[in-house]
Amino acid sequence: MLEDEKSRQVYLNRLNFMVTSDYNRYIQEITPPHLPRVDKNGQYAFIGEILSSIPTDAKVVLYGAGDYAEKIFYEWNRDQRVAAFCSNNTKKQKTGYLGYPVISPETLAKQKDFFVIVTVVKAAPRKEIQEYLEGIQYPADRVFYLSFPDALDENQYFVPEVMEFGDEEVFLDVGCYNLDTSLKLKQRCPSLKKVYAFEPDPENYKVCLEQKEYFSFSEAEIYPLGTWSHADTLFFIEGEMESSRIALDKTSFSVEVVAIDDIVDPSDKVTFIKMDVEGAELESLKGAKNIILRDCPKLAICIYHKPEDLVDIPLYIKGLVPEYKLYIRHHTHYLGETVLYAVK
Repeated sequence: MLEDEKSRQVYLNRLNFMVTSDYNRYIQEITPPHLPRVDKNGQYAFIGEILSSIPTDAKVVLYGAGDYAEKIFYEWNRDQRVAAFCSNNTKKQKTGYLGYPVISPETLAKQKDFFVIVTVVKAAPRKEIQEYLEGIQYPADRVFYLSFPDALDENQYFVPEVMEFGDEEVFLDVGCYNLDTSLKLKQRCPSLKKVYAFEPDPENYKVCLEQKEYFSFSEAEIYPLGTWSHADTLFFIEGEMESSRIALDKTSFSVEVVAIDDIVDPSDKVTFIKMDVEGAELESLKGAKNIILRDCPKLAICIYHKPEDLVDIPLYIKGLVPEYKLYIRHHTHYLGETVLYAVK
């Protein structure tokens, strides 16, 4: 069902990675060649480069016990070299994290035989960790700093050989995070007609409102709601920036979710839908079924959050509108940001 060889290459490499967990062989193969590389000698490196630099019998400590540590932990398929996490969080030091012990920085300072991967991405705490490790004279050749979204593909959601945009776009930014994608679309389409933006995380929602005001983005209507196949209230993991998400297990926080069909004004002809909702894409598509059938908008749907999405989402979209042409592109050096594009 995929329209070009590039799409088939990305798809097969993603499937092969799921079976083998061989990052260097399969994910590096589909990394966009125009993305800037990061020199390991310049301190920051990507996942594959770090793994290839660490002996197979080494013990690794992931410095940081938050969202990015969890993300790379699972992306590495629970790499057998991981021995522990390191964090100042005293609660996690008592309870552990993801089934592994959490050691304190002081404990790490006494045991300098680990390889340390710093997973913190915010500038201030990252610099603080770097200064701490240098202060305790931790062996520099055993410390790596993981690069994350610095090297994103600017063409994500706007692949020129696949997508065409007009002036009268009505855009659904589903999982808008900081409104960045909507603002990029406005740059491409100065006469952008309307934006429906959905962001359930309270902190992210505040940022979106600030962005709307700062850029005088009157076309954007921002909803503090999640999206699903139907209206409901679901448990939610909040406060994790772009990775905040609907939870499978009970949490102390919940959000209201809606079907997109129930929110969008029927008089608006939707031209473009982007979805990046951390695994809720299929349910959200079901909630936009009527819009997709009626308007056949361009679709840019993330398909990397759950293994089954590689199969279920293309089949669902093609089942709704058989005339859709499907493309897949991968937009980073790491495992995230594989996107399915559908155009008619």
